Amino acid sequence: MFGQQDAAFFIESLFKMNARDVYVVGDVPGWHNALMVSRPTVPNSRIDTIADGHPLWLLDYIPSPTSHVVPQKMLTPQNQPDWRPYLEHTNLRMPIFFVQHNGLIGLPLPRATVGDTETLRCADNVAPLGGGHFTQIRISWPGYELWERQIYLKDLTRFRNDITLRHFAKLVARIVDRFLTHAAVTVPIRDLSWRVGVGGITRDDVIIVGVVQVSTAGWMPILQIS
Repeated sequence: MFGQQDAAFFIESLFKMNARDVYVVGDVPGWHNALMVSRPTVPNSRIDTIADGHPLWLLDYIPSPTSHVVPQKMLTPQNQPDWRPYLEHTNLRMPIFFVQHNGLIGLPLPRATVGDTETLRCADNVAPLGGGHFTQIRISWPGYELWERQIYLKDLTRFRNDITLRHFAKLVARIVDRFLTHAAVTVPIRDLSWRVGVGGITRDDVIIVGVVQVSTAGWMPILQIS
């Protein structure tokens, strides 16, 4: 999803250590193509699985060779050789992946936009967004201007509970869908290989794999083209 420099900044923002020193665990039973870590970025994060008696948290997935993840650019400090001051004040949560009961990763966009999330694992759990009332969803699709929309993180009951993973997936999907509708009638400013619209990428091609937190007030969807 990110280029080498952005990926390093993201990992160091997550773990507050050099990206090369982060130990990643692969070949975890029952988690095909998953890459996991042995400690979370935020205390009391929900454990994804236990292997050999050790808790593990999901960090990333290796995509299928037949799929393409949309490359996006993280908003990193420009012209700043030392990122440490930023890292010290940026506490990011672990990525959130939309995993189905059969182990498949991601939700087709047309299904997610209408709330068809019955196959979503842990769908009725609270989305692990860290609380708060609002956050920004950002899309940095190649060739197009940055797209940002705000979402409300509470449900509409009188108790204003935190939204569930099911609700969050639907909100993110609708923002992605609105972006694609807008992009389809917009001339790309660069990188025509990711052009959206007739003869290019359409909503039927898009799978929402999950989201990654890129700032204290913003998340980016992980988007895959099937």
